[in-house]
Amino acid sequence: MFATVTNTFVYPIKGMHGIETPTLGVSVSPTLGVVGDRTFALYKKPDEIPTQWKPKAFFRVAMNTVGISVDHYLTENDLDSLWRPSREVVEALATDRGFPLGSYSLVDTGGVRHNADTNKPCVSFLNLASVRALQEAAGVTVDPRRFRMNVWVEGLPPFYELDIVTQYGDGTSYEMEVGSLSLPVDDLCERCRAVDQSPETGTYDLEVQEMLRELLKNRGYGGSPHRGSMQVMGWLAIPKQAGIIKVGDKVDF
Repeated sequence: MFATVTNTFVYPIKGMHGIETPTLGVSVSPTLGVVGDRTFALYKKPDEIPTQWKPKAFFRVAMNTVGISVDHYLTENDLDSLWRPSREVVEALATDRGFPLGSYSLVDTGGVRHNADTNKPCVSFLNLASVRALQEAAGVTVDPRRFRMNVWVEGLPPFYELDIVTQYGDGTSYEMEVGSLSLPVDDLCERCRAVDQSPETGTYDLEVQEMLRELLKNRGYGGSPHRGSMQVMGWLAIPKQAGIIKVGDKVDF
């Protein structure tokens, strides 16, 4: 089955809106997943800076912070050689979002590790046909940006990802190639409340979790292989080698 990459994004600041990279694409590696992704994060404890990966509940993110995922002014021109904006830009953006310095600790990994929701070097993929199927079933517009994924693809049947990823665990692998890169699929994306927050207003204005649960139940889905979740949209893959994923690349399962 073939598909095509239509959009690419990097998310330098955990919980905040992504930076679309139509020209640059996204740089991926076996150790980081997406280079520059979630290298900054707003840690809830203002007097502590974690030195290792922590679960998302420790940070200000869209599942627990109103308004954090609203669209911002950053573009790919704001990214440096580490695929992230400067610390000064991040501090200014956090203050503009209502998080002045002193109300959190700014975690800056220096680009050598990430603060993504999973502690694996993953690249996230979104099937746009699945988003359209959700819209049609719920009768409302669902902005794909709600799901904060690195790579959007077109050309697959709706929820094709659910049909191919049927197991989870060590040694389970589903081969996928993007352009010249090999990125075996590792897991499906189980969605938290963050998808209910609008990237336009920052309010929790749609019950996307519930919409997904109802749609997949009606499709006869038995739940994700990892935790049995019915709130699934998208998948995670781990690159075997370093390279660039760009708009127009072919996706082959």
